[in-house]
Amino acid sequence: MIRPVYRFGMFRLDAAARELWAGAERVVLPSSAFECLAYLVEHRDRAIGRDELIAAIWGRTDVTDTQLGQAIVRVRSALGDTGREQQFVRTVPRFGYRFVAETTLEPSAASTVPDDAPAAADDRSAAPVGPVVTDASARRSPLPALALAALVLIGVVALAWRFAPRGDTPPAAPASSGAMPAAHTGGALAVVWPASVGAPADWAWLRLGVMDLVATRLRSAGVPTMPSDNVVGLLRGQGEQAPVPASDLVPAGAWRIEPTVEQDGPVWRVRLQAQVRDQDLVAAAESADVLSAARGAVDSLLIKLGHAPPLSVEQPGRALEELARRVNAASLSGQNALAAQLIEQAPAEQRDEPEIAWMLANIELRAGDYGQAERRLSQLLDRVSEAAAPSLRGRVLNTLAAIHVRRDDPVQAQALYREAARILPGHDDSALGLAHLGLGLTAEMEGRIDEATGRFGQARTQFEGAGNLLGVAHVDANLASMDLLRYRPGDAVPRLLDVERRFAQLGAQEELTYSRIMLARAYLQLLDLEQAQATIDRCWPADRAVANERLRWQVVAVRAQVLAARGRLGEADALLADLGQRADREQDTGSRAIALAVGAEVAASRGLPDAAVARLAESALAPPLEHYSNDRRLYPLTWVVRLRALRRAGEVAQAATETARLVAWLEAQPDDWRLAWAEQAKAEQAWREGAREQALLHFAAALERIQRLGVPEDLVAIAQPYVLALIDGGDPERAGTIAGRIAAWGARDFRVAWAQARLYQALGRAAAARQATDRALALAGERALPGERRPAPAGP
Repeated sequence: MIRPVYRFGMFRLDAAARELWAGAERVVLPSSAFECLAYLVEHRDRAIGRDELIAAIWGRTDVTDTQLGQAIVRVRSALGDTGREQQFVRTVPRFGYRFVAETTLEPSAASTVPDDAPAAADDRSAAPVGPVVTDASARRSPLPALALAALVLIGVVALAWRFAPRGDTPPAAPASSGAMPAAHTGGALAVVWPASVGAPADWAWLRLGVMDLVATRLRSAGVPTMPSDNVVGLLRGQGEQAPVPASDLVPAGAWRIEPTVEQDGPVWRVRLQAQVRDQDLVAAAESADVLSAARGAVDSLLIKLGHAPPLSVEQPGRALEELARRVNAASLSGQNALAAQLIEQAPAEQRDEPEIAWMLANIELRAGDYGQAERRLSQLLDRVSEAAAPSLRGRVLNTLAAIHVRRDDPVQAQALYREAARILPGHDDSALGLAHLGLGLTAEMEGRIDEATGRFGQARTQFEGAGNLLGVAHVDANLASMDLLRYRPGDAVPRLLDVERRFAQLGAQEELTYSRIMLARAYLQLLDLEQAQATIDRCWPADRAVANERLRWQVVAVRAQVLAARGRLGEADALLADLGQRADREQDTGSRAIALAVGAEVAASRGLPDAAVARLAESALAPPLEHYSNDRRLYPLTWVVRLRALRRAGEVAQAATETARLVAWLEAQPDDWRLAWAEQAKAEQAWREGAREQALLHFAAALERIQRLGVPEDLVAIAQPYVLALIDGGDPERAGTIAGRIAAWGARDFRVAWAQARLYQALGRAAAARQATDRALALAGERALPGERRPAPAGP
């Protein structure tokens, strides 16, 4: 099969080799400019929109037109073109660009397989080839570099709502130096399905084990191959019995490779059928050793595809490789307890192999046993050197970093990810993608948004190159998380709905649960409480939604938040009590911090004694909540709950002292949201102290700032007290103007309905006041109306 080279004017563009020539001279272009030129030339039959071109070059859409313009300028400069003449790249006003030069195609000598390329004389007798070599450690250890695709991207999120990279990834060996350019794949993605196995039940693990072996070996020979966990996830997402996933996530031009394994007495036969569009190839091999037969079949297929099989090394110990494949098969099928049991039952010398120990650490991490996983990984770092095993060391660093992310420790996680990113280039694309994703995440956790965006772009490039659909979905989930950090829940929702769909199709339960937690949070900020409830209900009951106990408590905490926002305080209290009694004090600090904060808000909503509310809020205002980077709103808003309770309890001086502290805390890292709440805190304190004119100025400043963000929850939370203050101050007309800014939520928000009732009463509109009061009571649920105080509920 021939890959085209494009000729236009004096130029020759070889997209496959990533080379641009002007006659006999090679023209050097920055990567972004080359991608820009190649995409325009390959799609020269039509104009390309700016957004499409940005996505093609950088793999994301949050890139400025200025950056795209710079890439166009570099392309034109390299071609000797100008913005005025536009002989090669024409600007399409208000749309994008089009490549307009006359272009011819020719075959690439570097991309054409010679006619005498070696082929297997007999598919069934292809000689078994040794294991894939991805690390120098493979020459030291009898275990081949394992394709642990079942464990891709463990540790998705730190504590809550954060899509941190899992620590593991399938090792993607660099292409063999002896690999010939693909004759048939044309760079298309290969997708290997689970094997059909004709053998006794105790060989059932071959269904996924052979699938993963084939995928690993293809990848090692330079064939882009979808990670095995992505394939299993797609199957799981639409039913295990589906022969081929119908998911729109699989590229239409992907190779479909279906293995068949049969046992005939002492002989194993492995057959691979590869299909794409109108091409259909078959390769087979047989051996007394099933794994040798599988390697022989895939090597025969590689030759037919125009790739040299990976170089042979000494045959690995069969028992050790079989253990690795069995553990892989169990992990891919979601049977983590079985995977751990297989390792624990293996002989000590096998359990002690670094790759096996790393597999076990990932299983422990998935189960939520962060302490044991950390101890195991720390010991592995002492045993696995960069010189001997750079890929494995990089993956160990990634996994260890994921634990620190979950513990909300971005500083330590960042150091580990940086070390992994330094080691992994040239060794493992998917693992390098994880390191960049982790660096983006830690930057996001510390508020360095521009740096985070750049890192996510690098991660996307690595994941797309490795055919890692799950990794790409993680990048998009983190971009949604950044939308929330930037106070843009309206932008986050469509992103999250998209990644929810993709995680569901990939059968990625942990990721799916986290996306729904974030989505519920976004709906709360948009005051769409019904959608928030429906979203978190899709994770309920938590023990059925996800196996990780740490994640289950996060679901419980966020469900309590949603119920409290809907006035279902009894249900919220029950969840909070259960969480407080059973969640681990060391490993569930984030969930417990949320529970304390929500508990204080529930107590205030019930109208419990103000002194009790103030004490509850004070107990929540501890370092775990302050440093809880996944929801930075909770800490200051819980402080506001305490300050209001102190003022109502008559502790005005204490409230003044703490108001000053809160304002200083908010203003230390200023943005519109933080400065708006600083003004609000000053307004409410000044009003209580009798400085009403000063208070109204602060109320107005707070409202002005929060309106810039346009987040309904914040707009209501700041405007409603302002309306009530104006009414109490005898200015109902001005109060009506401010109330008009939040009137759109009067039919679904208890606070707005109550403000409207008070306003109508002040204006002497009795009928309207009664209607608004009835609406407020209906929306309140179990919440007390403002000024209503109730005794604490009796215990069971």
